[in-house]
Amino acid sequence: MPDKAYSLTFDGNPADDALYTDMRELEVDERQDSATTFRLRVGLTKQPGGDWNYPGDDRFSLFTNVGVAVGFIGSAETDPFGNSIGGGGLEPVFDGYLTQVNLHLGAGADDAYLEALGMDASVLLSLEEKAASWPNMADSDIVQQIVSDYGYNVQVEPTQPVRQDTETLMIQRTNDAQFVRSLARRNGYEFYFRKDPSSGDINCTFGPPNLSGTPQPDLSIQFGEDTNLMSFEAVLTGLRPLVIDTQQVDVHAKQANDGNAGSIQLASLGQNDLSALISTKLDALITPLQAQAQMLLVAQPTDDATELQTVAQAVRDEAGWFIEATGEINSNAYGQVLRAGGLVLLKGAGQQYSGKYYVTRVTHLIKSGGSYVQRFEARRNALEVDGSEQFAGGSAASLGVPTG
Repeated sequence: MPDKAYSLTFDGNPADDALYTDMRELEVDERQDSATTFRLRVGLTKQPGGDWNYPGDDRFSLFTNVGVAVGFIGSAETDPFGNSIGGGGLEPVFDGYLTQVNLHLGAGADDAYLEALGMDASVLLSLEEKAASWPNMADSDIVQQIVSDYGYNVQVEPTQPVRQDTETLMIQRTNDAQFVRSLARRNGYEFYFRKDPSSGDINCTFGPPNLSGTPQPDLSIQFGEDTNLMSFEAVLTGLRPLVIDTQQVDVHAKQANDGNAGSIQLASLGQNDLSALISTKLDALITPLQAQAQMLLVAQPTDDATELQTVAQAVRDEAGWFIEATGEINSNAYGQVLRAGGLVLLKGAGQQYSGKYYVTRVTHLIKSGGSYVQRFEARRNALEVDGSEQFAGGSAASLGVPTG
């Protein structure tokens, strides 16, 4: 079994063995909907002159660049969770900047520690409130320009329309991070930073969730020797809109433009979406005025029909995530680092809840005793397996439920 390992860097320099020895807890919270954050707690020792060893250390200065990599290595010569290993073969789960330092001194000799907190590169986009206009540009063009100005590579999925300032002028009245995230939501996109493990570059992505990639190694619950989950919970809710409608008056044509979305356009991660599960029952219970389970979006700041449709579809796709899951991984059994922003196959939860999930959040928690805990959040826009799942070690039979 490969050994658990991690590495820390400060302004590109590997941490020394003394810091690894003093490390009490390291946490990285990797998220798709907001900034990825880290938290590092190190024990303090009083020096002969009466000062403490880390508060004056340059590595814990504000806006020091911090890198965290976690993973599993096969070398028996490297002690797990104890030595600097240079990050070879590890997954870079955080690269950002130290933004806060907390000092704790208790009454006991061992009750003293320094806690450092930080955020990924998006923190640099959040430091200045701006009032700016963006004429004659699509949302994707705006994001490309904003992020590129900070020196980062940007992978942008194009959006429509290209607004003309004679018709609609996009105004920004917030910091760049908040503004770009609002543009992402309008288009049903995600906005996040990740470190490329091969090049070491920090890349930014502005685009729809990746639901077509190769799933990460299977997660298994109550599945005999293959079990690698400590716990798994799923919440299914029917309180989601099935139809999104929005209208605005076109001031030139003197007529209403309409955006309407009655189905999800994202790839379905299972057999039956929410509409398939509840529409027939609702039709027997309720006679709607216009459409069953309709949501009306009001005061959309555009009269462009294309943009109205984009906004309506983005809200409908978001509403389609009607299954929310959480779980805790037995990292020793899993032997992998789960990442946010990708698919994962779950088995052992039965025909209804096994299948594909989209991982939206992973919290990596490392403690000085050698433990590595991964807690995750994931979601799904359809229930039941659909037959396309390629489970490790088999297909439908791998679910642990009757087939045929």
